[in-house]
This record gives sequence, structure tokens and C-alpha cells, in this order.
Amino acid sequence: MSLMFMLFALSGALLVLGGGSYALRWILARRNGTAAADLPVPEPQVEPEPQVGGYVPAPRESDGLPPATCARVRDLVALDRGEEAVRMVRDRVGVDETRARRIVAGLGGDGRILES
Repeated sequence: MSLMFMLFALSGALLVLGGGSYALRWILARRNGTAAADLPVPEPQVEPEPQVGGYVPAPRESDGLPPATCARVRDLVALDRGEEAVRMVRDRVGVDETRARRIVAGLGGDGRILES
């Protein structure tokens, strides 16, 4: 019974607030000499607002590889020289071989790199 009373009270409060908002808008529109439909509608913002808090995913990068190196690694993989591509990434980034293999696979190595 008390839950039903709370829902009834909440519905009444929403009705009063909505009616009051509508009446205030109508009064202000009449006071300024404009109809409620003629009130200006705010324009949507073109630029996104800066992120303030919450989860913000980092932009995907190829682990700090310069674009020229990324292109060279893709070319080496396309030429079936995956091991050379792994060595290049390992030397340039300074990671272990397993991580270098993952980077090369993420850049376009579609399983053609032989495991050692």
C-alpha cells in the first residue's frame, strides 16, 4: 500500500512540476510578446566538448612506430619476410620478440610469421 502511495505522490509531483514549467514558459513568452513556438532553439555545438572524467580510451597507435617504419613492416610482411619485420620492430621499439610478433601481426601480418 505504501509503495502505491509513493508512486501516486511521485506522479503528482511530476505533474505539478511539468505544469508549472509550462505555465512559466507561457507567461514569459506572453510578457516578451512572442509565442511559445517562436522561442529560439539553441544551435547544436559543432566542436565536441573536452572529456571531463570517465573512461576515455586511448587512441590506437602502433606502439610508437613512425609511419615510415609501419609502412616498411607492412611491405616486409607482404613479401613473406615476416621474421625480418619482427627483428626490425624488436630493434626499433625495444620490446621482446613475443611483443614484436604481436605488433607485426597487428600491422598486417596475417599469420604468415613463423613461430620460433
